[in-house]
Amino acid sequence: RVPRASPVKLAYVDASGGHAGHPHKGATDEDGNFGYVHDETALRRNPPAFEFKDEDERARLCKKGDPNWKMLTEKVFVDLTSHEAAEKRAEHGLARERRAKIFCMVFSVEKYHDRIPVIRETWGKKCDGFMVASTKTDKKLGTVNIPHEGPEEYNNIWQKSRSNWAYVYDNYYEKYDYFHIGGDDLYLIVENLRLYLESEEIRLASNGGRALPDGSEDSQTPLFLGRRFAEGGNRDRMFVSGGSGYTLNRAALKALVADGFPRCFPHMRTFSEDVMVATCLRKMDILPYDTKDEAGGERYMPFQPGHHLTYRPPANPKDDWYSNYSVDVKWGIDHCAAKSVAFHYIKEDLMKRMHGILYHYC
Repeated sequence: RVPRASPVKLAYVDASGGHAGHPHKGATDEDGNFGYVHDETALRRNPPAFEFKDEDERARLCKKGDPNWKMLTEKVFVDLTSHEAAEKRAEHGLARERRAKIFCMVFSVEKYHDRIPVIRETWGKKCDGFMVASTKTDKKLGTVNIPHEGPEEYNNIWQKSRSNWAYVYDNYYEKYDYFHIGGDDLYLIVENLRLYLESEEIRLASNGGRALPDGSEDSQTPLFLGRRFAEGGNRDRMFVSGGSGYTLNRAALKALVADGFPRCFPHMRTFSEDVMVATCLRKMDILPYDTKDEAGGERYMPFQPGHHLTYRPPANPKDDWYSNYSVDVKWGIDHCAAKSVAFHYIKEDLMKRMHGILYHYC
């Protein structure tokens, strides 16, 4: 699994053009003034508690037996043992390197801000940096209005994504090792993601497969991590599903924003931002990395846990887009990696339910 992309110099390059135009115009504060820089550490420093509203909600959300329960109790788990051991090694200075720092960005719009509190109470607070890229700035929620070229509509998500990523690059590039983006119905298992990013496999891949990095490197091999799909079944046109989100290392973020955005469909209007990001990175030989585990289980999930347990492809896999787009996957209980990192289509109740099951609140 050695990436073929060329290494990228890690030194920050100012690509903002003085923030005069999109996608680098930046964000506005609560009064509509440009120049706002969100405090991405606020949630981590002041995390809200997770709790069920009452015993009725606990009983309802902790009910056993359905496919989501089965996948989250019979296969997927949070590797808290390895996480806590890594935390202790870092705390006592025994680790070879500090822990990977992860910036998490959720994209949303104001009318869906009611989805944000449960993200903050469950997985959002586990990220080192957290931000909701949206259409209204609300410091209490951690939402940030990042204007973009063209209208605010589904068919213009590509421009929204360009501005979101440009804002992250302009303000947070040098402070974090990895950057994960997903929608407001994403559930991220941050401990598993961090352990995966710290694994020997990923550290080696980020150094071109030659040797493990020692921290002195001034360049890095770009990594584009997530659930690989073959567009229309064509494996020459791989992209990463935007549903459960995708993870970029610093080299990939810099390549995308500083090198890719100025010349890669800069004014196109389309909803398929995940395909567009992959297209721009592909032009630089940065391809989606195979993120399956050693047993062939997928780490990034485009649907709910129970869907992956019960889904079976049709007799002719090309008859269903999902099986047609999927790449060398297993079906049923073996589809998900035991240490999965992300799931999609997770609304408020299911998010609390998943969190309750995975972290033993149920």
